[in-house]
Amino acid sequence: MKWMKDEEQQHMIITVWGMGGVGKTTLAAHVYNAIKTDFHTCAWITVSHSYEAEDLLKQIVEEFRKNDRKKEFPKDVDVTDYRNLVETIRLYLEKKRYVLVLDDVWSVNVWFDSKDAFFGGKLGRVIFTSRIYEVALLASEAQIINLQPLQNHYAWDLFCKEAFWKDENSDCPPELHYWAHKFVEKCNGLPIAIVCIGRLLSFKSATFLEWENIYRTLEMKFTNNFILDMNIILKVSLEDLPHNMKNCFLYCCMFPENHVMQRKWIVRLWVAEGFIEASEHKTLEEVAEDYLTELINRCLLVEVKRNESGYVDDFQMHDILRVLALSKAREENFCIVLDYSRTHLIGKARRLSIQRGDIAHLAESVPHLHSLLVFQNSLTFGSLRSFSRSVKLMSALNLQDSSIEDLPNEVFDLFNLRYLGLRRTKIANLSWHIGRLQNLLVLDAWKSKITNLPVEITRLYKLTHLIVTMKPLIPSMQYVPSIGVPAPIGGMCSLASLQTLLLVESSSEMVNYLGALVLLRSFRISKVQGRHCEKLFIAITNMVHLTRLGIHAYDDEEVLQLDALNPPPLLQKIFLQGTLDKESLPRFFLSISTLKSLSILRLVWSKLQEDMFCYLEELHQLVKLQLYDAFDGNKINFRATSFQKLRVLKIWGAPHLRKMTIERGALPSLVDLKLLLCPELKLLPGGIEHVSTLEELTLNSTAEELVERVRQKREESISHVQRVYVGFVRNGELAAERIQ
Repeated sequence: MKWMKDEEQQHMIITVWGMGGVGKTTLAAHVYNAIKTDFHTCAWITVSHSYEAEDLLKQIVEEFRKNDRKKEFPKDVDVTDYRNLVETIRLYLEKKRYVLVLDDVWSVNVWFDSKDAFFGGKLGRVIFTSRIYEVALLASEAQIINLQPLQNHYAWDLFCKEAFWKDENSDCPPELHYWAHKFVEKCNGLPIAIVCIGRLLSFKSATFLEWENIYRTLEMKFTNNFILDMNIILKVSLEDLPHNMKNCFLYCCMFPENHVMQRKWIVRLWVAEGFIEASEHKTLEEVAEDYLTELINRCLLVEVKRNESGYVDDFQMHDILRVLALSKAREENFCIVLDYSRTHLIGKARRLSIQRGDIAHLAESVPHLHSLLVFQNSLTFGSLRSFSRSVKLMSALNLQDSSIEDLPNEVFDLFNLRYLGLRRTKIANLSWHIGRLQNLLVLDAWKSKITNLPVEITRLYKLTHLIVTMKPLIPSMQYVPSIGVPAPIGGMCSLASLQTLLLVESSSEMVNYLGALVLLRSFRISKVQGRHCEKLFIAITNMVHLTRLGIHAYDDEEVLQLDALNPPPLLQKIFLQGTLDKESLPRFFLSISTLKSLSILRLVWSKLQEDMFCYLEELHQLVKLQLYDAFDGNKINFRATSFQKLRVLKIWGAPHLRKMTIERGALPSLVDLKLLLCPELKLLPGGIEHVSTLEELTLNSTAEELVERVRQKREESISHVQRVYVGFVRNGELAAERIQ
């Protein structure tokens, strides 16, 4: 940490070096996450064995742009030219403090190919993690960290923590001490081996005989080689999985190294692949989520982020386990991952992940293929067409983030297709031929360019997830919602299996047949008019499985009549966009206050007044509250007992707000407070000093005198807040810089 904050040394390279599984990435990630907000920008890049310099610089550009709170990174960058990429990064970093992590580097050329971009900058820190000694020597001797295996007492503590994680004290029973020490000894101090064997044992009977049997099984395979023994331990953890769960685990190795996977997305893919066993009392996706939970509990997958409801949202696969999974997947013909270094080893693999190169030349050699996942944007219409002609057994086709603008008709001949992923693609039209895909379960076109659905989509009777949204790319100081698509002519009542429907436009015809979709769990509808409300809300009331609901009014003048809405009992998230009818408001908030699982509420254009705010305070379960152009009053008072569980509060666009007061005892769990576009707010919330849990405060476009006092650090009431950001407008967008 001292090296990272040392202002005297302008530029510094730090290397973390050691054998695989010793904890290099874990250490670097801990430091990176702890200090990244102290810098103007930051980037974490996992470097491929077969990296190309241009690709590496493109990734760095994207990360710097994404993490630039001040919005200073140039928008139009020529990413086709190496020299231009170098110059763009160099100019951007001038007078900036930055930190860059290059993880899992196998060659010193990674630095020599990119270092010209990093000679500028006010203060720069570049961290390498590597197993290669020559890479470690890129840093001066004082800045090389040589990670060694854990010492015995640390290894023992880690083992007990993992093997007995279900027990409060994580103590090893005396009768198991002998075998516990034998297991720890065989792990040779490597954290990943200790964690995996510990978690494996935690799912077994805690008896002397059971542990002895497991050890004897391992002992027959052990060698005197650190690496081989570690792989043996990891393989035993993998082989202990039930068959279907093992398939789910192997599937994760098809994603790029250190790729952050999203729970909802991967669960739908697992279901489409047929990996999930049916259960009498759960949907296939609920069973799939149980699989994911167990894989994380066994430490075979790594949790990255949980949402406000406590569910795992994002997760990763450890690079060591990914190498093992890739080997096992090739051995079983489960899948193959292609990059520049491997373009001819398809063999009999049933699934293909493309992370580099083109697929056109592979078309004739993969007629047996079941799945294609694309992780690069150079896919062409022609290559996809020739591929689709040859592969007739395809069940999953994911083109997410690819640059393809149209789907060849041959794709619609893939009769077995169950998953079609078009997220963030440039595809604008869906052919009427989509009606041929009679087995399709998932059509995911989130943030695509699609504006209409062909009527033939109503023939897809097995469809469970229909996701079609578009985000307008317009700079705006106001909240800009996603745009939906008109429902196909003739209605959607034939799609009775739907569990997810995002985002369709309301119409008199549409709300008439909506009552047939009683299995919906996630539903958002846009362009709702007052005359639609009664029938729409009656239909929603009957969606008893619904957990996520979004209702978008036609415009900010349209009034949502909430009288007929009796919220389904399982709702966790509610998004309401539109003016809320004042007379029905008390009854509505009273009805949702009884929802035990409601954790997130977003209100947009609501025109709430001061006397209405007390209704919100009755929502005791809320963890996250967002008010976007929703509050028209002059002051907000948080009473002493209000919002006991609220962790995130965001107020965006309150033009008349002059005063906020937080009574002692209110908001005792608040971590993140954002006050944006509140031009009349001249004082910090009174009583904010009592909110001891507050970690981050953002002020953006509040009164200039308040901003100036915060800049000059003249506000003692927020001295306890770890991170304070002051915002401003740049190029029509809200930007921010850290003050504290």
